[in-house]
Amino acid sequence: SKSFAERLGLETDWNTCILLSSADGTQDGGYVEDHDIKARLPRGIENIRPHLREVDDIPLQVSLFAECTPESTREMIKVFQENGDVVCCMGSALKDSNTLTFAVADLAVGVEPIPHFNRVKPAHGEAAETANDGSISTAGALVTQYALGAALTCIPCPLFLQHDTSLYTLMQVVSEARRLLGSMQQAAVLLVAAALATALINLAAALCLLPPALPGFMQLWLLWAVVPLLAATLLFVPRDESIMSTMPLKNHAHVSDLSRFATYALVRSVPPVALTVLVYVTALARLLPDAPPLGRLSSTFGRRDWRVLTPDAQWALLAAQTYAMVAFAFHCVCVSATLMHRTRTTAEFLPVRNVAW
Repeated sequence: SKSFAERLGLETDWNTCILLSSADGTQDGGYVEDHDIKARLPRGIENIRPHLREVDDIPLQVSLFAECTPESTREMIKVFQENGDVVCCMGSALKDSNTLTFAVADLAVGVEPIPHFNRVKPAHGEAAETANDGSISTAGALVTQYALGAALTCIPCPLFLQHDTSLYTLMQVVSEARRLLGSMQQAAVLLVAAALATALINLAAALCLLPPALPGFMQLWLLWAVVPLLAATLLFVPRDESIMSTMPLKNHAHVSDLSRFATYALVRSVPPVALTVLVYVTALARLLPDAPPLGRLSSTFGRRDWRVLTPDAQWALLAAQTYAMVAFAFHCVCVSATLMHRTRTTAEFLPVRNVAW
């Protein structure tokens, strides 16, 4: 209710409160007049979706919902999810109607209340171990029934907060989850960019009528050993101080601008491709016995099968491919240094802060 929200210190004025009860009835302790909210907001859970489609998205930005039943609460959670929000639900572990609400939310946290009628203090002359602080998690016959009820209610909950646990602990969990999610996204970018670059390198070599710059066993070594190790180090990037003040992205349309994403991927891939091909061609021209001039290298390989070269030419080709592999691995290390943080430059977020890297 509004009075309870005011006692909690929540904002209850302009555009901050929506009633989820239907407008054709009133409830005890609720609102009767719409002007009490001082804004034209939808009244009733059945009017939320039409308002979002036809008016604006204010219902997704308010901080208070009043006159909520368990059914309307679950429906409002679905509305948030339909619009790309990730919903975290916290509720009492002893309220059986919360089980379905926990199951609907993306993340559910059961909170242990303190049943004061279960609080037991040691009598005079008894050991201190016989005391009970009222926790439903405390072993003992007096609280076993409440512990069982809480366990059944919180089946959909991956997290459970004891009654003496600070909510700041939950904020730390969310902060670590955001850090880890951002690191996994950057690691995935590195893996995909490396696979795309190796394909483009061999494509460029084929277009130049040259043998593959990165043969199969070198690609396996790069894409299954070197690059995954670099990507794994990104998971240990230290937490950014402003991570909790950054607005997270919606949970839909993750690649809304596909052309921009493709351009970004190509720009990321061009430097390692160009560098590796340049190193490969230069090494091949210098190491081949009786090597033709650089301008005629392609025509020379284009006239003969490179798989039946002389032993000296084969060793020169293998050395040139090894140089290309080292150059590509070096560039992957340089690229991984720029992926430590998604929005900050390397000057603002030094890669050496990541000890694992």
